[in-house]
Amino acid sequence: MTLFAVPKPFEGHTGIIQRNAITSWTLLRPRPEIILFGSEPGTKEICEELGLRHVPDIATTELGAPLLDDLFEKAERLAKFDLLAYVNCDIILLNDFLTALRKISRAQPKFFMAGRRWDTPIRALWDFSKEEWEPELLTHVKRSGIQPLPPGNSDYFVFPRGLWRKIAPIALGRGGVDPWLVYEARRLGASVVDTSETVVAIHQNHDQSSNFRRIRQWRKETNANQELVGKEIGKFCLWDATHILTPSGLTRARGVRYFIRRADTLHLFHPRLAAPLKIARSAADHVRSFRKRRSLARNPMFRLGDLVQSKMPADGICAILGLGERSNQVSPAPVCGLDLAYALTRVGSPVVVYDPEATVMEDARGLLGGPVNFAASPEECVSDADVIVLTSPIKEHPDLAAMTPNQSERPRVIIDCCGALNRKSLRAGIEYVGWGKR
Repeated sequence: MTLFAVPKPFEGHTGIIQRNAITSWTLLRPRPEIILFGSEPGTKEICEELGLRHVPDIATTELGAPLLDDLFEKAERLAKFDLLAYVNCDIILLNDFLTALRKISRAQPKFFMAGRRWDTPIRALWDFSKEEWEPELLTHVKRSGIQPLPPGNSDYFVFPRGLWRKIAPIALGRGGVDPWLVYEARRLGASVVDTSETVVAIHQNHDQSSNFRRIRQWRKETNANQELVGKEIGKFCLWDATHILTPSGLTRARGVRYFIRRADTLHLFHPRLAAPLKIARSAADHVRSFRKRRSLARNPMFRLGDLVQSKMPADGICAILGLGERSNQVSPAPVCGLDLAYALTRVGSPVVVYDPEATVMEDARGLLGGPVNFAASPEECVSDADVIVLTSPIKEHPDLAAMTPNQSERPRVIIDCCGALNRKSLRAGIEYVGWGKR
């Protein structure tokens, strides 16, 4: 197998977790060929140290996000082996990864392998020199880590050489990659195998903040990915898998959710069936609508997230003041700002967050990923936001009453979850929305 990746700069905690991940790849048996792309600081040095291949040239966006087409095409052309794996550089792999790959490749010559990760706090270099490093790491993951509920996202993709025909120029790290790969693999007749039950892919939690002044550009690149992929293809996920690798072996993907997705997407692969499938697709829409209404009725966080998204412009940014404690069930705030920030970043919506408690901000840095900035003050948090959410009655709220619309003169929205403001004192151009659990 040839494993390829694109590291970030080897600096601070990012450098630690990337070294952990890449070192674990070198310990897979048999050892794969490993190619690292890009010219970020430290990439050349770790390739020389660990005996890896280094390819410095790769096409990127303005913000440095690698382009999927250039990356995958170069990897296929340069790879020594016919099985290729793209893996994010914060993912530690164990030998169950190769065990799964052997089972799948023997049963399905044309396949696409992916699976959910395990989010795990790891702050320091792991000691891989120990003979028992793998079982000790597994124990740490099971004790301290969590695997997000399905369908989730995948941080690794494995496929045979020659699977792809024409790859879309999607920016990595801006959303849309997983859906497009799953859809394209299905369109090309490959078996899409979900290995979430058998592969422990260890994602080391880390601060994924972006440059504060470029977060709106991040949103533009995310929107460009969504436009390129398209609304229907953008919904593809691991519920669209054709097979599941369980501890008992490879099985067909069955169940209500898989059936709904089959009915929902069959017309994309067989356009002539669009009309006959209209009733089945309508039924699937009703099921989804019912589930959404039930979720909104049961969970105030879902309702708040839905409200925020409805108020957000296409390239908007949300500011969240007051994150609160996720485990505190008796907080006077009706919602947890950290949960809201997590939900928004998971769907690619940029957020800026602030809380006066340093421990809360540290917790946020370990949890939140994607387009997020951690503000040093309330004023910095709200300075360029389109939607401002007050989720807890902290004393450091800026003078929002005197605030004017942002520099682009677009209207701003304030969602007050804790009764902190007098709506009559707000200036023109600011929409006030009072919000509570009900």
